[in-house]
Amino acid sequence: MPVTAAYESAYAKLNPTQKLAVDSIEGLVLVLAGPGTGKTQVLTVRIANILKETDTDPSSILALTYTDAAAREMKERLISLIGQDGYYVKIGTFHALCNEIISDNP
Repeated sequence: MPVTAAYESAYAKLNPTQKLAVDSIEGLVLVLAGPGTGKTQVLTVRIANILKETDTDPSSILALTYTDAAAREMKERLISLIGQDGYYVKIGTFHALCNEIISDNP
């Protein structure tokens, strides 16, 4: 995935701790922070970075939030950072994922 100006701008606005989370390509990252501290931005830029730095299929990435509004915001941000590939990343709420699992396994 080519680097976009939107990605570069978003990455430049991160603080050093946030950049550490974004730059961690392999494994899990737990982001613990209060409201309004940039958690959604960090996770969105991390997804973009993983897609930029690896050959990961966007459809193999799952991002979960607590609210529909946050899920929509994350999807919109991701599309602005990486373009069309953002449509293939599954982004939703914990509730929607659990609902899907229950529906698929009656």
